[in-house]
Amino acid sequence: MSLKVADVVDAVSQLVDQGYERKFRIKDGHLFDLARSSVLDTKDIHVDTALRLASGRDGEDASNIYAISDLKSHRKGLLVDAYDIFDEICDRGLADRLAENRKAEFVEGSDVPSRYGLRKVYKREFDRDPERYVLRIDYPDFPECPFGESFSMLGFDTAEQTYVWLVTSILQDSRLNRIPYQGADVPDNE
Repeated sequence: MSLKVADVVDAVSQLVDQGYERKFRIKDGHLFDLARSSVLDTKDIHVDTALRLASGRDGEDASNIYAISDLKSHRKGLLVDAYDIFDEICDRGLADRLAENRKAEFVEGSDVPSRYGLRKVYKREFDRDPERYVLRIDYPDFPECPFGESFSMLGFDTAEQTYVWLVTSILQDSRLNRIPYQGADVPDNE
């Protein structure tokens, strides 16, 4: 299946129109169907379309969209890798299956100042002050995600105290501090 898309939101919209309505996620390295609350066996899926959208200098920012058919239930859904990290966090067999026929496209407007309403931070800015930025994971105050999902992690600018979009090359940088949400309420010491 061939798509002509401008960005991730456009790709998701087109694929939903083609019947890919289920939401898939990666959970503990495996493909998970949110509606059925179950893991899908890699041998029971077909990746109908795999698209990598790269932007920025030398493709320093990328997202992947996968249109997947569950051969057992005959249902179709989407897996969105907005951060280009699934190759690292998926079970090796699933990662290979997802990337097998992935087509890459370079999207126009590669140096856009924002993504999904968040200021975009490029690697050259991060390199000037790497301690300024952190990656927050599972925080409850994340802004709304534009393609009907929810963010699981976002960059945070500690100087401006605002969420930012960190390009993929920053996410792969070992200097980036990753901070999972602790979930505990801090008592008020008045």
